[in-house]
Parts: sequence; structure tokens; C-alpha cells
Amino acid sequence: MTLPLFKSHYSIGRSILTLEEAETSKDNGPKSIIDICLENDIKELFLVEDGMSGFLQAYENCGKSKIKLVFGIRMTFCNDTKTKTTESISEESKYIIFAKNTEGYRRLIKIYSEAATEGFYYIPRCDFEKLKKHWSNEDLMLCIPFYDSFLFKNLLGGNECVTDFSFCEPVFFLEENNLPFDPLIRKYVDQFCESGHESIETQTIYYEKKQDFKDYLTFRCLSKRTTLEKPNLDHMCSNEFCVESWKKNSMPRVGTVEKSKIKNPR
Repeated sequence: MTLPLFKSHYSIGRSILTLEEAETSKDNGPKSIIDICLENDIKELFLVEDGMSGFLQAYENCGKSKIKLVFGIRMTFCNDTKTKTTESISEESKYIIFAKNTEGYRRLIKIYSEAATEGFYYIPRCDFEKLKKHWSNEDLMLCIPFYDSFLFKNLLGGNECVTDFSFCEPVFFLEENNLPFDPLIRKYVDQFCESGHESIETQTIYYEKKQDFKDYLTFRCLSKRTTLEKPNLDHMCSNEFCVESWKKNSMPRVGTVEKSKIKNPR
């Protein structure tokens, strides 16, 4: 089964889905992730945001609808947050940290707060030495996104991203969104996971249906102050980042992940 990974409007400019409570979506307005979960019998909402601000609304409205919330932050990592130079940007890649429980949520706040203060260089940043200070395998899980990971950046961008998994057991996400480099990245991830790392099929979701892609692209252009004629947005050549694609592709392929490892904060 392919795991749906939702992102909401709280990740500014990245999604046109909201976290409003159930039965608030309108045909001519934004769609609520809560409604999508209820309509598609999704009992666990895996929410991957770019900041902490959406947690409270997600937690409250998931609770009202009896949906288990699994909250994660997609963060920028670099080799050393003390190095704040233009060159250090070539060392940046993305990781996702999920909270398994209440203590995990507290740890997540500390990690993100430190990244947004001490590690800040244009954007919040973390490194593995700082992550280790707050890490607990009982409370947190580290996941590697399919796009913009250290593998993606090093292979396609010629970056020099350094990683350290000595303190955790990361789970690697696999995706297929009809982007030209998807097969290449998938092969690279599969090869890396041959050393014993776990992988799971996922579907990143920013909107509900393929027909919503133009609305999503318009929203992205407005956020970036560009136009549909010249959006200047990377990888905006696929309309697969939606619930419709997840439903079509939600067949098991490679690897599994024990969802019991990632528990809802209580």
C-alpha cells in the first residue's frame, strides 16, 4: 500500500489543501485534508509540514474526526550550521522527522527552534551533530524524502551532502510521479538501501485531483511572484502530486514500514 504524505497551506506556497474541520470544504473553495481522509477511509494522517504552526489545528480537527495524526517536519540539513556561506548551500538537503509520541513532539519543537535561530541562514537549518543532542529512537523517526534528499542532491545537483545514520534507523521514501528523473533516483535509492536500510512507497499530496494542478501552479506562482507563462519553478511538469494519483497507485511495490513505530502524540 502506498503511504499518502499530505502537506497543508501552513507550508506557505506549497499546498492548496487546508486543515479545516470536517464538512467545511466547498466545491468552489479549498479542500480540507480532514474531509479527504474521511472520504477515502484514511485512518492515519501522515502530515509533513515545513514548520510547526499547523500542528495545533491538525491535532484538534483530527481528534474531532477520530483520525490518528502522525506529524512530521521536512527540514533543511547542512554539513555544519556554523558555516554560513554561499558555498554551504551546496551541502543542503532535506530530511523528514516524525514525532512518535508527546515527548517526540517536544523534541521536534526543540530541534526546529534551534534550526530557526542558531542554524538560520536564509532558512532554518539543522545538522546531524545538533540532531543527535535531541534524538531518541523511542520518540522520533528519521525519514528520507524521495525528492531533495542527500541522494537526490548529490546525484543530480553535484552537491556534497554528508549524512550520519549511526544513531538511528532511517526509512527511505520512494515515489513515482512521471518526472523524467524518477527512475534514476529510484534506482539510486534502491542501491543505497541494499546495505540494510528500509524503504516504503509514498505519494506526496499537495492537491486533491489532477485537474487542480493549474490552481496549485497558480498559487505557487503567486507565492513566488512569477506567472503561469514563466513560472520559474523546479519540477513543475507533473500533475501527479494528488489524492487521485495515490488512489490509482496505492498497490504494494517494494518494502514496508511498521506504522506502529510512528505514534500519535497524546
